[in-house]
Amino acid sequence: MSETLHQIPSKLDASERADYISGNGPQGLSQPVDRMNGSPPEIGILDSLMTTAHQRLLAGEWSDRTSSDRWLSPRVHFALRLFRGEAAERGLWQWVGLRYPWYVEWRWADRDGCVANDRWWGPIHKQALARLWWGAELFRDGSDYRPVERAFVFQDLPNSYLHRPVARCRSLALAIVDRFGESDSTSAKQVNSLARVLNLATVGSPPEVETGYQNDDLRAYHAWVSEPFEQPAGWDPLPLGPEASDTTDDSRAGGARIVERGWGYADMK
Repeated sequence: MSETLHQIPSKLDASERADYISGNGPQGLSQPVDRMNGSPPEIGILDSLMTTAHQRLLAGEWSDRTSSDRWLSPRVHFALRLFRGEAAERGLWQWVGLRYPWYVEWRWADRDGCVANDRWWGPIHKQALARLWWGAELFRDGSDYRPVERAFVFQDLPNSYLHRPVARCRSLALAIVDRFGESDSTSAKQVNSLARVLNLATVGSPPEVETGYQNDDLRAYHAWVSEPFEQPAGWDPLPLGPEASDTTDDSRAGGARIVERGWGYADMK
């Protein structure tokens, strides 16, 4: 396979996916992900990461399939450096999933060995690799990926929030993690109830009213995505992501107020 990132812009059915994985499918389905400088992103460091992930899987280092998300999410984000516009393309994630079909099948196969179509081609909270990347992008605290690990402790949290506009406000997303991320008593009903309340409560009054309107350092993020970077000596230490300037103490406090207010309105019984 090519060592640069590609996409398959048309949704493939199960038969077409099988042919593509086996190498028997039609040629020319994929196309490079082009950037303004004409240089598609390289995929070699992600290949290294997924090779290590496969070794961990074979060694039985994950107690269950869900526990792999906490380890993989920040590292996938670090290894596959994308602009958000690129990461919104389903065809890109379809190609990535087909590059590592062993992962998609291991993580998402049901008891009959079947994988739902949306794990190959689906929204960002469903597609197997997209949910890992977007989970890290939305729940990181600047370069600190530790909140990402906490977000994936309870599966309903990324499943219920990644696709919701409220999670685009990083300070609010971090406040949600603070509320749920390390609680052993969290229920799916609590997570979903708060998601619905926050979704309604921020219509017409975006969370930035209370958190302050701040952006990432776009110049630093552009450099982080575009410039060559070194593969870590090992994948066990948690890497560092791009810097962000939108999680000041005041901004985090505003996010916490929104979550506490929503908690009071939601049905938590």
